[in-house]
Amino acid sequence: MVMEENYGELLMEIAKILQKKYTHMSEISRLTEEMAEELSRDDRVSVQMTLGMRGEEIEKVRECDRKFHLFLDSVPPELKEWLVKASDGRESSSEKYGKEGMLIVRLSKSIRSVWEKTMVIDRHMNKRLAGADSFYTER
Repeated sequence: MVMEENYGELLMEIAKILQKKYTHMSEISRLTEEMAEELSRDDRVSVQMTLGMRGEEIEKVRECDRKFHLFLDSVPPELKEWLVKASDGRESSSEKYGKEGMLIVRLSKSIRSVWEKTMVIDRHMNKRLAGADSFYTER
């Protein structure tokens, strides 16, 4: 397919960025679980260290997002529209963009899944620590 040939290299570069983002998101998830354990032991020193490490990983995710958005700014409108949908983990159709498109869809779904898992742990931790003042408490 002509379209795949035109975009294959570009989509592979985007997939590499998403792979790095997934790796960092997985580490954030692991550190969040570790922090929850440390909090249950009331180990404040370890929590502070883990928070610092998690902050570094969050910054690496932001860098991946910046790189992704630079690519988005340089692609044709119809590809940009598809990439925006695919990158939020809700796009299932990727036939049009070949194996690279399928890889982007798979990575995006994995990123979304690990993010959702992390948010559940974070929400529980935050409510336990902050109670009614929790970031997650509905106002």
